[in-house]
Amino acid sequence: MSVILKGTSALTLESENRSWTQATGWESTYRYKGTWANVEAALNGSAYVQNASRIDARQEAGGYGVLEVSFAAEDNTDANVQSYQEETDTWTLQPSKYQANIWEHPYFDSLDDSRQVYTSSNNSASTLRGTKYRIRTAVEAYLAAVQANFESNTKDESKVDLHDKLKEWDTGVNVYGGLSDAQKQIALDLVLMLLAGKDTYETSRYILRNTKVVPGNTNLSLSHFQVESQWTTPEVVAYITDNSIASVSKYALIGDIANTFWGSSSADKSYWFKEAPVIHEVQGGKFEVVQEWVNYKYGELSSLLYPYYGRA
Repeated sequence: MSVILKGTSALTLESENRSWTQATGWESTYRYKGTWANVEAALNGSAYVQNASRIDARQEAGGYGVLEVSFAAEDNTDANVQSYQEETDTWTLQPSKYQANIWEHPYFDSLDDSRQVYTSSNNSASTLRGTKYRIRTAVEAYLAAVQANFESNTKDESKVDLHDKLKEWDTGVNVYGGLSDAQKQIALDLVLMLLAGKDTYETSRYILRNTKVVPGNTNLSLSHFQVESQWTTPEVVAYITDNSIASVSKYALIGDIANTFWGSSSADKSYWFKEAPVIHEVQGGKFEVVQEWVNYKYGELSSLLYPYYGRA
């Protein structure tokens, strides 16, 4: 007979029973007896109750007590309960398509403002322009003017004159420090796409999903660790290594993630936003835990709102 017991104790094993129900599957229940002080000590330690699915302790006359500890089976068809072990551990890396705003395409990144860091010794006026928004507003104002002309039965031959609308196109003695010629070309490309009604584009991002079926006595707290943080790729790789059943396929997945999503420069690095887990009970009193990490390129999500987590 195998007893789940670590170390030594003054409690005496009185009986060992195995039972099966539709809801919980197989369970093994161990009944111990000893002084009430030793029963209380066992409740507060891990020697008897670690990974237990049910615990029952009651005090009896004469300063004695009874401790009953039940352990859920790993497999509903197996009456032997040895220890905690995951039954399934499946990893999936798959793309998810979505529509993004056209001005969020990397081609237009050079029009973005850099973050301005405030210091007490450098508290001059903001240099932020909001160029993309101003271009979109200029196009919207033009389209509104065209529509107004049509509605008033006025022939319209107007054009989007960015020289007239935006300070970025100013030239001359009073240097504004506006856009470079290359940036102006990119801005005109954005205008052209907006005028053509191409305000979104199709793209995709990867989702890394881990699905596990675990016994009912599993500690699920790890699933909630660092939720809504941007995990570094090396940290995700380490998580897969440390929390997976070893297999050749795991090593192939780890190599693909490490080589594809973590380059040498910041622009080549991507991060993994950890979603809140989905945990639900399945037949046999077990839990299916579904955990997802969504891939984002560097800078796509604000690190001020969703901080980075993990090793570099």
